[in-house]
Amino acid sequence: MLNYIPTPNAKQAFNQIINDYQTGIRSFNIVGAYGIGKSAFLWAFEKNINQSHLYFSKLNNSFNKLKGFDFLRMIGDYTSLRHIFSQHVGLTKKDYTSEDVLNLLDKRYKSLAKSGKGLVIVIDEFGKFLEYAAKNNPESELYFIQQVAEYVNDEHKNILFITSLHQDFNGYSRNLSVSQQKEWDKVKGRLKEITFNEPVEQLLFLASERLSELAISSKDKNFQKLFKSIESAKAFPLKDYLFCLVYDLTV
Repeated sequence: MLNYIPTPNAKQAFNQIINDYQTGIRSFNIVGAYGIGKSAFLWAFEKNINQSHLYFSKLNNSFNKLKGFDFLRMIGDYTSLRHIFSQHVGLTKKDYTSEDVLNLLDKRYKSLAKSGKGLVIVIDEFGKFLEYAAKNNPESELYFIQQVAEYVNDEHKNILFITSLHQDFNGYSRNLSVSQQKEWDKVKGRLKEITFNEPVEQLLFLASERLSELAISSKDKNFQKLFKSIESAKAFPLKDYLFCLVYDLTV
């Protein structure tokens, strides 16, 4: 199992998705820099809402007493999202339409609903699909994304659509025409954006938690040099906390 350590930012993102779900919002776009922990968050999110491990918080009947969620997971690739989607829903024929894909998705969802479960569609590294869409038939590719979001954004469905990006949605549309960019904006508007960036002090916190688990002695002679380097670089804005940390470790 992944040794996941939830940060305040990750907890906030989790709570935002859960709370927004209660208001009828079903589609989300998590945006954060490379290596910041979005993929790990999505993994922990799955564990938490299926209650196999409560990394963030208890659900307290947030999902209408569902038995759990089935996850449809996709990893970004420089290809057609509609094509990848068709494979994941079990579409075998070569000639198909977007409606064919959505019909099979709906069939899968209804089957889960009958068994008391919900559905979560997760697309990590979503930007690779957007890069492909921007350069290859953007109207068709964007329209399919729009159709998926519209299908999901039904407050009567127990379904979530979560994507992750390294930059803002519009960052992938710079070379499009004005009319195409307007369509891009329409699609963006159907997914609620969640900012996922960890401040430096949280990254240091994660490192300290991991060091504690590894039982590395806090009396290491190199720690004093490390703290002085952090302080001189002003990488840790919570100066009082850093002072206490140094004091406690050197007493």
